[in-house]
Amino acid sequence: MNPHAHMKSQSGMSMLRYTVFDGIDLIFLDVKRETIQFYAQSHTKTFAINHCEEGRIECKFSSGEYLYMGPGDMSLGWHIRSDYQHENYFPTKSFKGIVLLVDVERAQPVLDTLVTDTHIDLAELANRFCENADFGMMMEETESVRHIFSSLYAVPDQIKAHYFKLKVIEIFLLLSVISTESHERRVSYRKHQVDTVKKVSKYLSKNFAKRITLDDLSNDFDIPASTLKRCFKGVYGVTIHQFIKECRMNEAKRLLQDTDDSILQIANAVGYENGSKFTSTFKDSIGMTPSDFRKI
Repeated sequence: MNPHAHMKSQSGMSMLRYTVFDGIDLIFLDVKRETIQFYAQSHTKTFAINHCEEGRIECKFSSGEYLYMGPGDMSLGWHIRSDYQHENYFPTKSFKGIVLLVDVERAQPVLDTLVTDTHIDLAELANRFCENADFGMMMEETESVRHIFSSLYAVPDQIKAHYFKLKVIEIFLLLSVISTESHERRVSYRKHQVDTVKKVSKYLSKNFAKRITLDDLSNDFDIPASTLKRCFKGVYGVTIHQFIKECRMNEAKRLLQDTDDSILQIANAVGYENGSKFTSTFKDSIGMTPSDFRKI
């Protein structure tokens, strides 16, 4: 028997929600779009545990801070805090992740009956992770976190009910012993920094075939080069050089599929003067030569 599930889909997004226990819901998100409006209800005493499996997500808070989650990152936060209300932006237009929603008042008695030899106070646990910030805590991936969450993404339907219950309890047990000091990662950015980086990204997306240097971008967008490097990678998860290469490879794949242009013509169109350099870069990035890709 499967746990109660509710599916919600819209253009570029699917959300599958399972009620694992009374007061404990497990939500799977798969997003293929750039933005989603999400406003958590305030004062509902709900604790949220978020995990990113693939892609990247930006959380823009009313405090003016921007935080980013990448593959393997986990964040925790109270819904009762007004600053938890936010809108989400997906820099790579792709995100796959999990949200574990815990209504503390309903879930606590359930957990008490399941874990009898160790008392886990959910409110105390949430407060321990959130006491030093308005909207919780963000952590980079650890081996134990990776083990728990990665196994949740591919569970056979016939065992989901029991498997999800075991894993949810395991998550609470793990959080009860994790040190909040040794694992916290909170790299935040201000609005003007993020806005500038997004302008740079938009420019690069249209001009990737040109020879563009970091100093050029720094001068054109009036931002120190070191700040631009740091903030760009923080927002998009890749360096500016990697971003340009990804733009070039994506356009090259499109031209290989949609046109009869020669390999050299395509190389020149995406910014490579040397055909062999283009072929080598394409193979390193895509896993096959441009000629082989065209045959698919």
